[in-house]
Amino acid sequence: MKIILTLLLSFLIISYLACNENKTATGGLNPQQALSTFKLADGYKIELVAAEPMVSDPVAMEIDEYGNVYVVEMHGYPMEKTGPGTIKLLTDSNGDGMPDKSTVFADNLGLPTGIMKWKKGVLVVNVPDILYLEDTNGDGKADVKKVIITGLALTNPQHIANTPIFGLDGWIYVAHMETVTPKVATEFDDEGQIVRYAGNSNAKQLPRNADGRNIRFKPGTYELEMLSSASQYGQTFDAWGHQLCTENADHLFFEAIAARYLQRNPNLLVANADDHIADHGKACEVYPITVNPEHQLLTDVGVVTSSCGVTWYQGGLFPDSFNNITFIAEPVHNLVHADRITDKGASFIASRVYEKKEFLASADPWFRPVQFYHGPDGALYVLDYYRKIIEHPEWLSDEIIKSGNLYAGSDKGRIYRITPTNTPKINWCSRLKLGDASTEDLVKSLVSDNIWWRRNAQRLLIDRKDEKTLSLLRNLIVTATQATAVVHALWTLNEFNAIDFKTLQKALHHPVTGVRENAIRVAELHLKQFPQLENELLSLHSDADAKVRYQLLCTLGDLNDTGAEAVKQKLLLRDIEDKWIQIAALSSSYKKEYALLVNSVPELSKRPSDGKASFFRNCAEIIGLSQNADEIKSLIRQATRSNSSSSGWWQAACLDGLTKGISVKGHPSADFSGEKSLLLSKFDEKAPVLVRTASLNLLSVLGLQKDESWNAALTKAKAVATSTAANVAYRKDALQLIMLDKEHSNEYHALFKKLITPHEPESLQQAALTAYNKLSPDSAAASIIRNWKNLTYGVRDAAMNVFLSSVGNMNLLLDAVKKNEIQSTSISWPRMVQLMNNDDAGIRRRARELLAGNMESRDEVYKKYQPALALKGDATNGLKIFEKTCTACHQAGGMYGYAFGPDLASIRNRDAQFIMADILNPNRAIADRYEMWNIVKKNGEKLSGIISSETSAAITVRNMARQETVISRNDIKTMEASKTSAMPAGLEASVSVKEMADLIAFLKNIH
Repeated sequence: MKIILTLLLSFLIISYLACNENKTATGGLNPQQALSTFKLADGYKIELVAAEPMVSDPVAMEIDEYGNVYVVEMHGYPMEKTGPGTIKLLTDSNGDGMPDKSTVFADNLGLPTGIMKWKKGVLVVNVPDILYLEDTNGDGKADVKKVIITGLALTNPQHIANTPIFGLDGWIYVAHMETVTPKVATEFDDEGQIVRYAGNSNAKQLPRNADGRNIRFKPGTYELEMLSSASQYGQTFDAWGHQLCTENADHLFFEAIAARYLQRNPNLLVANADDHIADHGKACEVYPITVNPEHQLLTDVGVVTSSCGVTWYQGGLFPDSFNNITFIAEPVHNLVHADRITDKGASFIASRVYEKKEFLASADPWFRPVQFYHGPDGALYVLDYYRKIIEHPEWLSDEIIKSGNLYAGSDKGRIYRITPTNTPKINWCSRLKLGDASTEDLVKSLVSDNIWWRRNAQRLLIDRKDEKTLSLLRNLIVTATQATAVVHALWTLNEFNAIDFKTLQKALHHPVTGVRENAIRVAELHLKQFPQLENELLSLHSDADAKVRYQLLCTLGDLNDTGAEAVKQKLLLRDIEDKWIQIAALSSSYKKEYALLVNSVPELSKRPSDGKASFFRNCAEIIGLSQNADEIKSLIRQATRSNSSSSGWWQAACLDGLTKGISVKGHPSADFSGEKSLLLSKFDEKAPVLVRTASLNLLSVLGLQKDESWNAALTKAKAVATSTAANVAYRKDALQLIMLDKEHSNEYHALFKKLITPHEPESLQQAALTAYNKLSPDSAAASIIRNWKNLTYGVRDAAMNVFLSSVGNMNLLLDAVKKNEIQSTSISWPRMVQLMNNDDAGIRRRARELLAGNMESRDEVYKKYQPALALKGDATNGLKIFEKTCTACHQAGGMYGYAFGPDLASIRNRDAQFIMADILNPNRAIADRYEMWNIVKKNGEKLSGIISSETSAAITVRNMARQETVISRNDIKTMEASKTSAMPAGLEASVSVKEMADLIAFLKNIH
């Protein structure tokens, strides 16, 4: 579902006319027939709770403390954004506990996406607003409508804010994601506003559209925060407050570190605050049973592609084996997928519950599960949007858009109830009395094993603010055998501003891990109030549980005394291979990174590992960014002190990190002459190779020290570079050193030409080309053209990098192609892509003229390649074609290439004709989250690429040259998404009809 189709506005107008004539299109199965199409896991049953005409188009629901059911109906999907949305109130009129009456509680909403009981009414997400609706006269209709939060973007409805959840900590959490670049029309090009409380200009505000992050807020105190993660439609929490999110093909990921921790260290630019925890990967296989499925033109078939409604089951009704199970809805494939969650250090890992089958699947192609709900009976309620077409027009063919079926089924919708087989029938509707319960009974409800009772009891206790609640909660914390009750009680006390030291002390040493973890989070808020808490926290440094240790490390970032620093060091050293522990340590060490690194060397340098090297590199990068000259100098001296090969791995990591950090901000104004001499001294055959190379790289960003030692090193480098007796790695480092001598660039032409000959090792020739281009780009390019016929394949590949390194060289290459000095067939398809889609308009125009001729119409090209569909393709040869033409931008099942564009394993189950259509006309299909962005930084630097990951503090830009750059949001001047694919049309220039058949055969057989 995740591919954006470029369509003309005229198509949209036609589709509107057609669709509006067919809003109640017939089709699908009646509710009883639909029940017979389900295949459900053994030991469970599914029952119908409500259906049309009582409800239609349900996307969310809430059951209040009296058993009344609020159902959010999004009738406007996919294209009508004003007016048709409603909230239905379902009640029981005959006393049997089953909903049988439907009242319109609120209407004239736009595209409502979530609901949560709050105070005497409900909060409804209805972008750009979050509304409070209340019925004050008991007629079942909302007569109070108040905007609480506003400014959220009204973009593609699949990407708007949704799913408000009352959290353990008393905050209200809202799932939210960045806007997408619309291709259908301007209806959904809203980028949002400053996210803020309506009517209170003094309250906290967030950036435009909250930077596409999840948000949380407290209406009573006007608190408002942006989180570090984002989720598309749905979010969930486990019993201990860990948040899991979902997005299309990436069905399950965990917010591993909170934004408040990342924000403590502005120099810590974390590429991604989420951990993608499914051991079966993104776009994982699913197992539908649908008969005649309604898969649209650009739908990824057979893999998760529309994940939504993620829910960690906490109903207490299912067997104990389901205590750590998550469900996601997969409406495109008409099924519900289940994963089992287990701990993995500071994070989790998710594994399939069922092999080669699903928890729930339907043979009915109109079954569209989109959301779940925990009922007061512990049942899992499934909301079925029941539509013929679930994809948005962004991703549909013109024929479907004009068919009149976009709204087929908008008069239908079902809510199902899943329970263990022998569960009694539903009996709670309009019969619950939790709202009238005494304070004592509400506190007792916190002991329930069902999250519905715990969450609503906690909310009601906070609303009432009954003083006698405090002693009851404190007693519960001491006596409760249900650990989840202790956590709810603890956070409820916190909301009463009634936390006391003894209660926290008890919770910090509770036998259950989740209680200790939450107690640390609560303690974090009260360190100033209770200074003695610090000793209690420090005593947990040897806790047996990794998540407790991780939370402790995050929390200790707010403490700076000697004891806290020592414990942070111990925690880091114990779990150094866990990347989240490293990030937590660095977030806790603002302006103390140097001490952290130096203190870690004695222990961590004893034995190399990837985790340790990563820590040294990341810590040194922050030191480089910090602009503290004394610390940079000292670290250089540390990292160049020894020539021992056993130390080289960590020394090189430190130097690499410094290079990366200093290259971003430049080095501070200070005398680095001594350090430059040390780095230069590492140009020695006896120095560890990693250290030697890293030293020269760092020297390139610090600048040269022009003295006798430099002259001697340069003389030595010339001799080494041309010595066939010297080690190849040493000779390549010599060329790296020569590259720094820009003042005498003309003196090296003969040396470079001597090295770029067939009798020299290929890697050395490639290094010589790089050096030649660095010092004399025009001369390098001209020399390549003159000697093209003598260059081997591998050297030609490096030569193409020279041509693509500047606009001037690209023009020289195109000149050579035009003169037939270099054959266009020598330019691989990925490099043709770079030329034909170049930022420079002149290069782009010339490349398309020379490399793709007059660019036949895509229809003509498609007709020319039609015979490929009738050929039996050779998948083995198809892999070779894939490696030749696709691997610069794509992987296949996580293998072979570079993950710049989408992994093409996701399309393996699509029809061959659609795969070929996308290959030949890529601009009609831009995968969601793979748009090209043009970014200008405040310092004038320009970058282009996809945004591969984001946090609240930074974005990561990945370009086609296999480089990733993490950019602080504070450094961005402008960002603009390209309206064209990074892959231009014209692949046919390098792929024959038979090769197309082979390529398709390979793509359809990726495993």
